[in-house]
Amino acid sequence: MSQAQRDDRDTISGVIAAWRNGDALRAAAYFAPDGAYGEAGHAPLAGRAAIVEHFTRFFRDGPHWRFDVDELILGDAVACVVYRFAVEGTGARWRERAGCAVVAFEASGAISAWREYEG
Repeated sequence: MSQAQRDDRDTISGVIAAWRNGDALRAAAYFAPDGAYGEAGHAPLAGRAAIVEHFTRFFRDGPHWRFDVDELILGDAVACVVYRFAVEGTGARWRERAGCAVVAFEASGAISAWREYEG
């Protein structure tokens, strides 16, 4: 495994750990200053400031949630994160959906684009 792959794996793990801790600033710090983040079915957010704002709002006002990674496929400056995302509904029932994120990295290792797809 090359150094780039190890760094990319660490970046993905770091973003997800920051999400799980509700740390919007730390999560957004993994993105390039002009990076993009797009959830399935939504227009991508452009720039770290917009990403911080979105993460902050979601962590503060959003539902209880889980993000479980099923598989991580690494390529040369790209990755595919196969995951299950769940939100807690009424009566402590969880609604879960499967998805994947296609992630692109800059040469520096920062995320240039994170784009999610349902399915």
